[in-house]
Amino acid sequence: MEQATYWWGLAGVVLGGLLTQVSNWVDHQRQRGERREDLFRTKLERREAFELEHLVEVNQLLRDLRHHGDQLISAKQPDPRYSKPPDDHAERCRTAIREADAALDAQIGFILDDKVRELVKVAAERITDRAWTVCQDAPATFEEGMQRGTLGIGVYTALTETSEAAEAAYEAISERVRELYAGFREPRRRGGRSASDHAP
Repeated sequence: MEQATYWWGLAGVVLGGLLTQVSNWVDHQRQRGERREDLFRTKLERREAFELEHLVEVNQLLRDLRHHGDQLISAKQPDPRYSKPPDDHAERCRTAIREADAALDAQIGFILDDKVRELVKVAAERITDRAWTVCQDAPATFEEGMQRGTLGIGVYTALTETSEAAEAAYEAISERVRELYAGFREPRRRGGRSASDHAP
């Protein structure tokens, strides 16, 4: 009887030790999983913060490019109703659009969203193509263009196409920014995803 009690007591001690080890192992695995999820969430939030900041920058660069394109066209065909710009105005506009184009081109590759990247690329091409085409085809003076009846041809032929491409890029950027901002405002679920990540 005493021997049986001894063995039952020993078995209880061993079983208790095993249960403790199993419990510790389960806790360890759970903590490892939580650390991995925390690390994943941190990386995701950093990625989204980078993307948000970069999209805002790209939006401004695209608007700058469009502005300088319009400025170059205006410099090539100045309206006589306004004071004549300086002689070097057109060249300064050319320099400005080249610099704006280079600045945007350097950032396009870092756009993470494929749709946004493609729309920005198309808009930039439309803007620069229109500006340089107008400068090549424009008459020497405003008055000459009026006499030939071709003043508006070079300037406005691609205007609608350029405007539509630019507006499509602006809207895509704005939509993605809204998605990212909504993700920042919503609490992250376990697994590193917010409710917006599951939206269709």
